[in-house]
Amino acid sequence: MTFACRFPRSQHLVGVVAVITVACNSGGTGGSPYISTDSGFDAGLRSGFWLKGDLHAHSLHSTDALDSPVGDVFAKAEELGFDYFSLTDHDNHVQGNITTWADPAYRSDKMILLYGVEWTSGRGHANIFGTKPYDYAPLWATHDAGDGATAIAAAHAQGLSFFINHPASKDLWECGFDLDFDGMEVWNALFAFVTSNSVAMTQWESILMSGRRMTARGGSDSHHQKDLESMFFNIGNPTTWVYAREKTAAAVLEGLEAGHVSIAYAPGAERLDFTADTDLDGRFETMIGDNVLGRDGKMIRFKIDIAHPRAGTTYRVAVLKNGAPFDNWESQDTTLTFEDTPAAASRSHYRVELRGPTPEAPPVSAGAFGDLIGLTNPIYVSFP
Repeated sequence: MTFACRFPRSQHLVGVVAVITVACNSGGTGGSPYISTDSGFDAGLRSGFWLKGDLHAHSLHSTDALDSPVGDVFAKAEELGFDYFSLTDHDNHVQGNITTWADPAYRSDKMILLYGVEWTSGRGHANIFGTKPYDYAPLWATHDAGDGATAIAAAHAQGLSFFINHPASKDLWECGFDLDFDGMEVWNALFAFVTSNSVAMTQWESILMSGRRMTARGGSDSHHQKDLESMFFNIGNPTTWVYAREKTAAAVLEGLEAGHVSIAYAPGAERLDFTADTDLDGRFETMIGDNVLGRDGKMIRFKIDIAHPRAGTTYRVAVLKNGAPFDNWESQDTTLTFEDTPAAASRSHYRVELRGPTPEAPPVSAGAFGDLIGLTNPIYVSFP
C-alpha cells in the first residue's frame, strides 16, 4: 500500500483505548532545547519534529503596529517557546520597499526564522513566505490591480509560498478560490468573535470537496504588544504546528505546503495528532496531509492522539468525513481509534476537531475564544 506526500461506515468507534501519557517535551532533544520532538505516528517510520509558531504577525514596520518593535515581538515569541516564527508586515505601508528583514532585531538564536510579507491589496490579503530575503518588486507590481494570479506566479517563480489570509473577513479574498495558492488561513485571531473563521472553514471545505488538497493554517494577525489588543489576544492565538523532517526553514515550509499541520488556540494548548494504519499491520504510518492511494473500498484504521493533555479534562472530539460529521467522542481518554471503509472509486478526506475548556485564553476574552481547542488538516484518500 502506498501513500503520497504533497510537496513544491463502519459508523462506530471500534476502540476507545485507555488513557495514554503522550510525550510533552517542551525542552526538545538533540542539542536544540527549543525544538518540540513528539510525534503521533509510529517512531522510525518517518523522522521529524512537531514545530510550533505563528505565521501572521506585525511589527512597527506596519504603520498600524507602531507600538510593536521587532525586538519586543521576537522576545514574546521566544518567551512562548516558539520553534519558528515570521513577521508579515503590510507591503503597502512601505510602498513595497520591505524594511522588516533589515531591522537589526530580526534575528533569533532560539527560533527558525521565515521571511514573510502580507500582500495587502484591495482584492484580498495573502502572506508570502521564503527561507531568506527575496526580491519583492515583482510582487509589489501586482498590488495596485489586486492581481492574485500574477502575484502567485511571481511568488512561485522565486520558490516562495503563497497563503491567502482571512478570506471571509472585512478584507475578503476576491481574487478567486481556483487560483494556485499554497494554502489558506482558516483561523485568524480569536475563533468565535469577532472574526469570520467559521465562514473561512466552510470555504476551505468547499475546496476540499472539489478534489483539491489544500493546507489550512492559523495566524494571530497580532499588531500590538502594549495596548488593549494585547490583553485580548497576542501572537500564538492561534498557534500553527508544522511537522518538519528537519529543523530548518525549508523543512518548515515544505511541511506547511504538504499539509502536515495542526492548529491550536494557544502555544501551550493541547495539539491534535491524527494518523492512519492503511494496511492494517498495526503501524500508523500515514499522517495529517498524506494522500492514501489504493485503499478506496478497503478498510483503514485511524488514530487520534491528544498531545499535551490536561489531567482531568473531558474532551469532545469530532471526526468529519468529506465535510460532514462522521462520529464523535466525549471522554477524558487521550487516544481514540476508529475504522472506516472509503467508498470504492471515489475520493474521501477525514479531519478532526477538538473542543473543551480553553484555560490559556485571557479571562477578559475567554468567551471570544470559544471552545475550539484545535483542529487538524485532513488525511486524504484517493485524491489527485
